Amino acid sequence: MEGRLTAYQLSEALGIPMETAQGLLNEELAIEQLDEAIKAKITVLESALFNQ
Repeated sequence: MEGRLTAYQLSEALGIPMETAQGLLNEELAIEQLDEAIKAKITVLESALFNQ
């Protein structure tokens, strides 16, 4: 996860708990540990934010 989003922003954008979003930002949780639906949302979010 690259960029400068806050845990709150990630939580809202991905529909995940704040604790999960914070775990991703702190690298305590790997994206690979999330279910496929959340991984798909991450791909869409990254594309929207970084492929301009």
